[in-house]
Amino acid sequence: MMMLEDIILENSSEKQRRLLGPAERAYKKPDIGVEIKNKSAYYVIRDCALITSKFLVLHIWNAYKDPFKSLEGKFSEDDIKDFLKRAKSDKNADNVKSVIISAMRDKFDTTTTSKSFDYSEEEDDIYGYYGDTEESNDDFVEEEMTEEEMFLKFFKV
Repeated sequence: MMMLEDIILENSSEKQRRLLGPAERAYKKPDIGVEIKNKSAYYVIRDCALITSKFLVLHIWNAYKDPFKSLEGKFSEDDIKDFLKRAKSDKNADNVKSVIISAMRDKFDTTTTSKSFDYSEEEDDIYGYYGDTEESNDDFVEEEMTEEEMFLKFFKV
């Protein structure tokens, strides 16, 4: 199973989409393939590689003209469940999740309607006269979809 972040990178046409692997290797061994004559260059390479590995997926996400259309049907339900689970403990996955959820809220209606209260279940009328209510349609409450529901719906999984 591929990670959701890998699928975002793989389906992009940006040339930078391929930087993740090299960045991870450069972070572990900044002097790989080059001769470093200045010690500070070692740390510049290492830190640039770290930043790339942390933020490349966000950069590629933002490079999509319409990421929801471009990535439609590319994720499986397991990809999404794994990603949302990892986002609870992985700061990078949580950052990606936050950006995607924010984009969903900006682009789509993420609310669902549900009945909030069933008046027929009242046993004792402790409110007396004030308890009489008219039938109305305001007994419905709008709630936001769960994160998983949003991912499944807006990426058409």
